[in-house]
Amino acid sequence: MEMFDAKYIDLELEKIGARVKTPLSAYLIGGCAMSFRNLKEATKDADILFKTRADCANFCGALFGAQYFEPLTIIDEYSRLDALKMFENKDKFHLDLFVKKVCRKMRLTESMSERAEQYKKYGKMDVLLVSKEDIFLFKSLASEGRRRDLDDMRAIYPNLDWDAMLEELAVQDLSTKT
Repeated sequence: MEMFDAKYIDLELEKIGARVKTPLSAYLIGGCAMSFRNLKEATKDADILFKTRADCANFCGALFGAQYFEPLTIIDEYSRLDALKMFENKDKFHLDLFVKKVCRKMRLTESMSERAEQYKKYGKMDVLLVSKEDIFLFKSLASEGRRRDLDDMRAIYPNLDWDAMLEELAVQDLSTKT
């Protein structure tokens, strides 16, 4: 399995951001966010959450010029995440794109948006990192059958704000309704 460090991902986001036509916000929610927070050396993909379908469509429009394509086959591990779209480049770096919800369960709430930190602006694209607490919650949803998510959760476990996590869980509707 190919792994990509923060420097590689930063260059990819720069290529994509240069092609984004209208302003958008992209929230990094997984291993990529951990890499940018120096909590993980490398990751195999970027999980990106958008508030609106319009932001996601704007982002997708920039991908083809940045040499991304939709893979012909999606392995089972990815299909369970229920991403709206998946893309990869020639290096096999994956982008998993979500709008509002991840795994049909956890949604991007106002409190998550407030806890997120601006990482960088690439052209018209604002890239935000969700908090460690929110990464932990997203990872807990995706961890079914994925050992690496459990390892990631173990890495960010120290010094979490458990009160913030409990408050977030209280506002989430974690049923499997769409």
